[in-house]
Amino acid sequence: MKRLLDLLIFLFRAGRGRPLAAVFLALFFFLHLYSDYSPFKTLRLILFDAYQTYLPRERISAPATIVNIDENSLKLYGQWPWPRTRLAELIERISSYQPAAIGLDIIMPEPDRASPARMAESLPQIDSELRKRLMLLPDNDIIFANTLRRSSVILGVAGFDYKTSTTATTLRTAPVVVKGGDATRYARHFPAVLKSIPDLESAATSQALLSADLEKGVVRRLPMISTVGEILVPSLSLEMLRIASGQPSIDVEIGRQGIVSVGLSDIKIPTQSDGEAWIYFTPFMPERYVSAVDVFNGRVNPELLKQKLVLVGLAGLGLIDFQTTPRGERVPGIEVHAQLLENIFDQRFLQRPSWMKLLESAILLLSGLFLLYYLPSLKPRLSTMLAEILAVLLIGLGFLLYRTAGLLFDAASLSIEINIIFAGLLSSTFIEADRERRIAEKALQVEREAAARFAGELEAARRIQIGSLPRAETAFPGETRFALHAQIEPAREVGGDLYDFYMLDQNRLFFIIGDVAGKGLPASLFMVMSKVLTKSIILSSGLDVRDTFNRLNMELERENPEALFVTAFAAILDVELGLLEYCIAGHDAPWRINANGDVSRLAGEGNLPLSVQEGVDYPKKSVQLSPGETICIATDGITEAMNTAGELYGVTRLTQLLERKGATHLLPSDIATLLNDDVRIFVGDAEQSDDMALLIINWYGPDRI
Repeated sequence: MKRLLDLLIFLFRAGRGRPLAAVFLALFFFLHLYSDYSPFKTLRLILFDAYQTYLPRERISAPATIVNIDENSLKLYGQWPWPRTRLAELIERISSYQPAAIGLDIIMPEPDRASPARMAESLPQIDSELRKRLMLLPDNDIIFANTLRRSSVILGVAGFDYKTSTTATTLRTAPVVVKGGDATRYARHFPAVLKSIPDLESAATSQALLSADLEKGVVRRLPMISTVGEILVPSLSLEMLRIASGQPSIDVEIGRQGIVSVGLSDIKIPTQSDGEAWIYFTPFMPERYVSAVDVFNGRVNPELLKQKLVLVGLAGLGLIDFQTTPRGERVPGIEVHAQLLENIFDQRFLQRPSWMKLLESAILLLSGLFLLYYLPSLKPRLSTMLAEILAVLLIGLGFLLYRTAGLLFDAASLSIEINIIFAGLLSSTFIEADRERRIAEKALQVEREAAARFAGELEAARRIQIGSLPRAETAFPGETRFALHAQIEPAREVGGDLYDFYMLDQNRLFFIIGDVAGKGLPASLFMVMSKVLTKSIILSSGLDVRDTFNRLNMELERENPEALFVTAFAAILDVELGLLEYCIAGHDAPWRINANGDVSRLAGEGNLPLSVQEGVDYPKKSVQLSPGETICIATDGITEAMNTAGELYGVTRLTQLLERKGATHLLPSDIATLLNDDVRIFVGDAEQSDDMALLIINWYGPDRI
């Protein structure tokens, strides 16, 4: 493996990338000569579809009309299959308009079950007299066959790649005159066909193939001539044209590469070597269609059927597989034959002749040699521009040839191949750049080590910060008047949320929770300063929460060069009497949960955060707690926790959780666990965006010892 890698690196670096690019050029040249093996075949088809999407054919003549057995027809005359007598009536109505030929895209491989005699056999419950009368009535298939004999009708057959019990290997077809070789060597081969019953086959004017091969689910080409067994069989559109023109046979011309054209007398239809013709599509046009209902009711413009090539097909829901055209439209399969007939009448063909591969290969060779010679000496930016200009010119040439001559030029494969050759030539430059990158990486190693040391220092700072916060489970041993839980989870190694709690005397509990604006190291330093100042002020001065906040605001404002601020909630709880005195500085109001499980919010929101403005007077609020009441305080990192869809956890969801879970009957630590789990489920895989702190206190009542 190492030797192979060294060889590849040598090819990339040797001769400034020319040897490897030359290998690519030779490979792509071969693939163009044998394009069926090209890995870019799908891209080629996508480009050909783009030609038809952006430059569709204009419909000049209208030689073909489709009589459509559509939804309206099925609603009026019953579900499919119709009795053959109904089809006979439809053919007679069409024939009354004197069409040039009628093509039937309906295969009838079984006798009509609606024939009177067959109905009599299938209904054992009818009386013998009615059975005899039904047996004497004409057979539907005979009636339909007689109608076919009076009209110029071509029956469609479907080609099968394998034989079954319902398929056949023979059919009535038109004579074919081949010039220049053996067409069966090149034409699409079907071992068997599915066709209509013999009575209908013998009564019809002839039979022809309906089948077309799909490429990636899209119909782009139609076999003009195919083989069934050893017999050459025309497509339905070609046979209809032969019947309409009165020609005795179909002409097939063979060249050195295969079938060159198929036609009738002076009409030549260029084909691929296998006898398939590319179809030049227009957008879907409803005016090609006539509903069978209108034919039955005589509401058809006679000009749509008189001396027209009339195609009869099914388009009722669930009765036909619609085909996808290169334009991405879903159309009934019979329209493919109608569009091909328009191609023939308008002499507007799409062609990809055998010499097109040679032309593309020559362009690839010349372009590749040009790049091999000039590109390594150019700067990367200029060489990139040159390669892209060449690719754009090829795409433009493809659209030009398509627009002016109907030629399908494979500019997609050429563009990809040229860009790969270009990449091979630039490979040596990239390898050299990689060498320089390795040198730069060594130079950056010192910085990485410094960054690692800094990360270690941040982790140490995190441990110090978290360690400076009191632990509720060990802070009040033997305390029965209240229970308290507090937690903090920084969004980074260190954060700006804070909490603190301690007894001011035997009966007064002070607690505070806050959120410094910002995250990271600056916020953590400001958090520590705020926590230390608060404790120093209230313990040394014996102030209440109002005076404490007023003085804390003054001190923070004085020593705040970074203009940071902090939202906070602080309170003093008389644990004997249950009196709670508190102040709010820009913080969300806490949740209050009474002994009955009712959840409300404490009043007092709307004040400015600390360290925003000098001289702010923070009002003190008080509330009398009842035994069993709980106070829950959270920073906005919890209420503004965001999931992957960008939705916020929100105050409403937190409130509903406290109401739903009956938080009054739970310990503060259990409430915290419920809240943490709910936030984690809501956030999912989203990254934590802000510090999260939580403080919950439950007052049980005075000490009863």
